This record gives sequence, C-alpha cells and structure tokens, in this order.
Amino acid sequence: MKDLEVDVLNPFGPRIFKIQLPKDVVNKLTDITDKLIIQDDRKKNGCNLAGQIAEEIKIPNKVLKENNLYDLFKTYLKAYVDHCLNMSSHISDKKENVTICDISSMWFNEMKSGEYNPAHFHTRCHVSSVLYLKIPKNRPKRNIECKEDKDGTINFIDRSVSPDLLQSGMLSIQPQEGEMYIWPSSLLHCVYPFLGDEVRRSIAWNGVYRLVDDEKGVILLGGTPHPEN
Repeated sequence: MKDLEVDVLNPFGPRIFKIQLPKDVVNKLTDITDKLIIQDDRKKNGCNLAGQIAEEIKIPNKVLKENNLYDLFKTYLKAYVDHCLNMSSHISDKKENVTICDISSMWFNEMKSGEYNPAHFHTRCHVSSVLYLKIPKNRPKRNIECKEDKDGTINFIDRSVSPDLLQSGMLSIQPQEGEMYIWPSSLLHCVYPFLGDEVRRSIAWNGVYRLVDDEKGVILLGGTPHPEN
C-alpha cells in the first residue's frame, strides 16, 4: 500500500504557550517578590483565590511599571492573543482590526510542603498565566512502585473531551525555573502538593483583550480592560 501523506491539524482545543523568560527578567521578578514577602503590610490575595496556600501576595501594576516590566508582560499577552485570533481566522488579513491588551491582576504564590491549588479556572479575564521563580531542589519523592512522580505538577484539564474521543484531555507539567505558561482563562487547571522543607515561588497573572474594528470603533471580541493601578 502506498504511504499516506498526512497533515496533522489542530483546529480545536485550548492552546498553551510555553516561554522561557530571560534571566534578567527572572532576577528582577525574584527581587520584587523577595521584597514583598517580608513586608508587614503585604497585601494578601488568598481570599479571592482558589489556592490552599497561606502566602498569596498581590503584585500591583504600579510595581511592574516602576521596574519596566508591565509593557513586557503586555507584549507576551498580545503575542498569545494575536496567535489565537489568527488561528481562529478572526483577524486574518483585516488590517482595520487591532487588538488591545492589558494585565488585569498579578500575584505570587509562596507554596510550602502540603499546600496546593484545587482544580479551578479564572474569572473576569480572558487569559491566564503562571511563571516559576523558585523550584525546590531537594524535593523528597514518594517512590511508590509503578507510579509516576506527580508531586508539584501543574495539570491542565480540557473539559471538552471524553475517553472515546482519542484525546487525553489532560496535560501534566513538572515546572522549571524561568518557564512561563499562558492559556485561556476558562481552562481548568490544578497544582498538586509536594513534600520537603523548601518553597516553590510562582507568579500568576491574568490578562484581558479587545479586538476592535478601528475604522468603525466597534468591539468585535473580548471586553473592556479594567487594569489595576
């Protein structure tokens, strides 16, 4: 039988960006969070979040702007939004359509042994992201026979699949320092707890966008950004 020529298409399902952050950006964010974590008046954000984590600290947009990071994150956000809109043919060759993006919230998680994030998705935004600043280097493993080490993994869960549809519907990632992931805010995700005395520090952020017909002044997709001060 003649070999088949096959193109693998990916028209459905959520897209996830993986980005390796520059070392200087990681260092700057580490310095920012090092200072915030020791402040007596640090603004804890845990009451608004799903995580079973004691230290979830808000990072104001003002701090990002003071450290010349705000526009960088907007660039990452716009790259993701433009990619998804292009793949869905919403902007294609229509030059009058422009995307406007803003960071709506940002915080960092100082996760300790036994803490975790249950399955959840993010509201009042269009895009969500996480990046990793510190990863435990001597994390004990459970060493359960025939079991893959899942401690500390972030897991993405696509609700649109079933076992009969030839899709797994789940992606499990063991985070590494300096990695950032971006995904649609409606995508379910969770973080499993880990063992040990070290902490894992990650930054989570949300973004919003508008796709605008610049000639008509009409919003085609997305919503009006409400960035924090």
